[in-house]
Amino acid sequence: MTLVVTGAASGIGLALVRRALQAGVEVWAVDRNRCPEPEAPTVLCDLSNSAQIASLELPPQIDMLANVAGVPGTAPPELVLAVNTLGMRLLTTRCLDAMSRGGRIVNVASVAAHRNTLELPDIASLLEVADRADLDAWLAAHPLGGPAAYDTSKRAVLEWTSSLAAFLIPRGIGVVSVSPGPTETPILTDFTTSMGAASIDRSAAAVGRHGTADEIAAVVEFFLSPDASWTNGIDVPVEGGLFATRAALIPNPLHLEKGLVP
Repeated sequence: MTLVVTGAASGIGLALVRRALQAGVEVWAVDRNRCPEPEAPTVLCDLSNSAQIASLELPPQIDMLANVAGVPGTAPPELVLAVNTLGMRLLTTRCLDAMSRGGRIVNVASVAAHRNTLELPDIASLLEVADRADLDAWLAAHPLGGPAAYDTSKRAVLEWTSSLAAFLIPRGIGVVSVSPGPTETPILTDFTTSMGAASIDRSAAAVGRHGTADEIAAVVEFFLSPDASWTNGIDVPVEGGLFATRAALIPNPLHLEKGLVP
């Protein structure tokens, strides 16, 4: 089995590389920096550069693809969207040439997708962008700062995941997205800057802590596996119950004061 992982040099991507290697999977690491795991050959690539993506040397057979690479909202909006949406789509297209029935794709999105303020037609037009010139034109029509571009990019990942899953059903290739909450990775400080320390701290307070890169990677690994073969086109929040703390209908579902015992 062969797995291609983007963003493989650190954070969730590196944690996934290590889990896959332990399971005996052949791993190809795609990143602009070298993956520290020598057993995973690094294919150096800047995912904001479409020419580099087009010229990548990839394995002849790819069974699994994990699109983990992402740029936080502290970066310029054009870079955020170039990597998080356009680069992801271009690389996936390249990898699909080497994928056959039974293949699996997991796109790492974010709970920040729910902060997006653009309408679906705007997201659809973003997902029709074919190159950096198109992206510049889209940004001119939809001016966003870095943090808002991040939120929008991750909503685009969700919409693209479900659309791609439907499109690939005849080929027997499954596509799922995984949406982490705040996670202890090297770019957590960037999220603290772009989203505000108060917001990040509230998330940790609500569920007790931040997630770890390995906890997110474990979920990605499962949805890449044959055990997840009957899941397709869905988003999987991995956030320690953060959404539940915001959406709970009643504060005490066991009604212990009334004598209800589980």
